[in-house]
Amino acid sequence: MAPPRMRGLLLRSSAALFLTLPLSAPALAQSTPTQTSDVIALDPITVFADRIGRTLRKIQGNITVVDGQELRARNVQSLEDLLRHVPGVTAARQVSGADPFGGQTGVRIRGVEGNRVQMVVDGGRIPERIIDGSRDYLDLSFTRQADIVRGPSSVLWGADALGGLLALETIGPEDLIAEGDTRGGQVTLGYGQLTNSTNVAVAFAQKFGPDLALMVGRSRTVDHEMRLKNARADGGIYGCSRPVAYGGVTCGQFNPLDRTSDRTLVKLDWAVSDSQKLGFSFDHLDRLSETDNRLTLGPATGGATVIDNPRTRDISRTRYALDYEGTFAGPVNEVRATLGWTPSGYTQQALLVQRTAANQTTRQIDYVDYSEDFLELDLQATSRFSLGSSDHVLTFGFDGDRAKTSYDRRRVLTNVTTGETVASVPSGFNFTDGTTRRADLFLQDQITLLDGKLELTPGLRFATYRMDPTLNDSVVAHPSNPTTTRKERKLLGSLGATYHLSDTYSVWAHYGEGFKLPTFQQLYTSSTSGSFDLVPAPGLLPEEVNSVEIGLRGEYDRGFFAVNAFQAEYRNFIESFYFVPGTNDITYRNISAVKTWGVELEAGYDLTDQLKLTGSLAWMDGKAKATPQADRTQHLVPPLTAVMGISYEVPDHDLTLRATTTLARKGKPTIDANFTPPGYGVLDLGASWGVAENAVLNLTVNNVLNKRYFDMATAGLSRAPTVATANTVPLELYTGPARTVALTLDYRF
Repeated sequence: MAPPRMRGLLLRSSAALFLTLPLSAPALAQSTPTQTSDVIALDPITVFADRIGRTLRKIQGNITVVDGQELRARNVQSLEDLLRHVPGVTAARQVSGADPFGGQTGVRIRGVEGNRVQMVVDGGRIPERIIDGSRDYLDLSFTRQADIVRGPSSVLWGADALGGLLALETIGPEDLIAEGDTRGGQVTLGYGQLTNSTNVAVAFAQKFGPDLALMVGRSRTVDHEMRLKNARADGGIYGCSRPVAYGGVTCGQFNPLDRTSDRTLVKLDWAVSDSQKLGFSFDHLDRLSETDNRLTLGPATGGATVIDNPRTRDISRTRYALDYEGTFAGPVNEVRATLGWTPSGYTQQALLVQRTAANQTTRQIDYVDYSEDFLELDLQATSRFSLGSSDHVLTFGFDGDRAKTSYDRRRVLTNVTTGETVASVPSGFNFTDGTTRRADLFLQDQITLLDGKLELTPGLRFATYRMDPTLNDSVVAHPSNPTTTRKERKLLGSLGATYHLSDTYSVWAHYGEGFKLPTFQQLYTSSTSGSFDLVPAPGLLPEEVNSVEIGLRGEYDRGFFAVNAFQAEYRNFIESFYFVPGTNDITYRNISAVKTWGVELEAGYDLTDQLKLTGSLAWMDGKAKATPQADRTQHLVPPLTAVMGISYEVPDHDLTLRATTTLARKGKPTIDANFTPPGYGVLDLGASWGVAENAVLNLTVNNVLNKRYFDMATAGLSRAPTVATANTVPLELYTGPARTVALTLDYRF
């Protein structure tokens, strides 16, 4: 995918940091694999930049598209797998021993992470993460396409798309039934060594006449804790004083975990007429995680004290949705509408049993019940018309939802010996319940001028929201804990421009604005402990961003290149766990500003019909200021990262071979006292083989050379933490996976 001159440009861009850049697989996943091979496609379609669907080469921005066949070819089972070859975009890993359930907590895009990146499945929102919870609601079975949008996307997609958007789109009947057939299906079997995972996914679709089609999909994934073979049991530079001798895990291991994910996907499509379609979908995910720690803490009088600590977390997300699409001959050419109801959340239970030789036994059960339920309505209309010498594609509509948030925390302590039971509300990250209402109007116009050479894309969103908190039994009374309503209105704007210098080259620029609402936990946390209090911050302001990007693209008969530069300025960034001076209070606060900037580059070229090259690179930096008078500090951003790839097809054997090299410079610690993750290079290999008609076997071997390296998040960790911190959040659990193997067998019928 990159021609020699493009490959040279990539090499020169990183020459100051790398002596060589070996070839690797595509970072931006711009390929659309066939049944057995990767064939470069210069025009994948995304709907998440303009809401109507355009090729990536026409978008004023940098978007990554990964289709379902590539997900299976790369044996993608997690966010870390999905983003492995996307420089500048990473998954956030949960490593704290206080949360033994593992998983990914979200996505980092250009140094912005967590709830500041919106995540949707078929347009339906994913719940936000709370401090003592999870955002692990994603399942990649039945995924038709994954879109990763860099930069603020609030004008078209609303609040919470402050730093970007991760959007998954699921398959439907039309993806399984070949033209001329009345039924079809697919079976996928997968295995991943990293978490000792097995996956089975089956989907079947049937037509009932020319106008009605039904699809039913069912998947199950069983996996375990992540095994980081390059992590050191002794804790590395942190050391390790965990009670390993009494049954505890080392500082190079996650808690033992058994996890089962079950998903059911049902879609019913009805062509009401030649110009109108109705669809119904049901999507249910249930993910049960179980862990059990048993510690023998040492000699006691006449025996030993034993602790049993089994814990479970059951995450669920269910979406019921009605979709409508219609095309018309009048001034409004297209109408789309989606009404969705998505109850989501988790229940969590922790049992703690202590026994002593003195025949005293206590049994403590902690319960957490969290839910975030969405009722969403999206109405969108498109009008195509001409005014003088300009052509217009006007997209406008309403985007609203009602989210009900509920948090309940309880504890039951029983003295088994005496039979006495005491119920209480334990301290933690307790916060109020509440309801959030959003009602937004949006508009975007694609204006084509100068016989197609110039395109302008202005956009506006009038955003409103209302937050109504409700006290619950889990909240500790606090004089600053209000129950008053929060209301905000915001007018957001965007403007894009593309100028085609020739049939080969084009330049573009884009200005965008975004904002992010505070969460109920950030606003209304209230609990107490023996050493500190968590206090509400009802005066928090919404986070906001202004972003500017410019880019240059070139398209050739057998390849392409694209380079862009960006700068984003965030205001009112919310800082977690701010210690209020002179008190024992911990709260949230708005800091003055965060600024990020960088350059991204990608290219691809087909040297022959069988040999293809790709490459991409991302460099960025960032600074933060806590107050207008404070000195600027380093903001946590990904290091300079380059990914280059090569694939080769062997048509006579229905075989495609791939190699991927990822190289990263050492990270920048947020302060001088923090750890500096060293630079690294990782080689991944893969193959897709058509073992039979309609059957493809995919093999990947990641980190072939077994390189030891660290996640970028370690640049935010102290080199000399307290013993408690070192044992709770071991540095070694941020190491990258060692050499691992994964297999997928994909069969269509």
